[in-house]
Amino acid sequence: MRFGIMVNTGKPEAVAFGERLFKRLQARGVEVLMDSATAQVLGCQGLSRPGYMALIDVLLVLGGDGTLLSAARLASSFGKPVLGINMGHLGFLTELDTDEELEPALERVLDGDFTVEERMMIEGRVLRDATEVACFRALNDIVVTRGTFARMINVSAYIDHNHVTDYKADGIIVATPTGSTAYSLSAGGPIIEPLLDCLCITPICPHTLASRSVVARPEAHVRLKLLGGGEKVMLTIDGQEGIPLKPLDTVEVVQAEARAKFVKVSGRGFFEILNTRLREPRY
Repeated sequence: MRFGIMVNTGKPEAVAFGERLFKRLQARGVEVLMDSATAQVLGCQGLSRPGYMALIDVLLVLGGDGTLLSAARLASSFGKPVLGINMGHLGFLTELDTDEELEPALERVLDGDFTVEERMMIEGRVLRDATEVACFRALNDIVVTRGTFARMINVSAYIDHNHVTDYKADGIIVATPTGSTAYSLSAGGPIIEPLLDCLCITPICPHTLASRSVVARPEAHVRLKLLGGGEKVMLTIDGQEGIPLKPLDTVEVVQAEARAKFVKVSGRGFFEILNTRLREPRY
């Protein structure tokens, strides 16, 4: 089995853990490949190979949920599963938390004794004057939000060809079930079991108290149309990528064909993790 390693190079504890992890895999004679940034901080430049993601069987990710989001988006293009090792705070997505958990987990993965959990992803595209100007894939959410000093924005929301409502709010979140415990939860959206497939539309600080989240089937075609005005508006993808939008732009969101894949070895279910994370937040 060939492993890939991706480290959050901005976290010294992740780099130190990555060095120990690499030595453990080396001692077992396991072939390892990695991206150029990880290879540089670990002093393994010879193991960095263009297109390495297509050559590995499992990607080991050292970081928090942000690192895992980036890794999962990349790995989904190649159909590769990822195993997240938590170096962050909440860690809703990461599978392992401690150094003690890693040794037995690695043994199980090396023996092929693990399961792969698939999560729904979404794709968004921006239409401007009926022309596509951008396209993205997200694991958590696609968000239309106002600029820092802008007023509330006006957005017409449609599901398929049906007009749902006009939102006057700080923004609109279209989340996957995985993303329901991220920004959408902070905005008052529902917690959705991540193995479900659905789309959740949640307004951010809506002007009208009657504005609530809407959950749609996975095949739904969600369309958010910006109404006229001079407000500065941004589109963000998993909180990590973004582009500015213009008045009258349309954002279309659908279920992606690709799916994120996560290695499961700990035996912990979503609700056990949810109970731990919400009851005992770590800062």
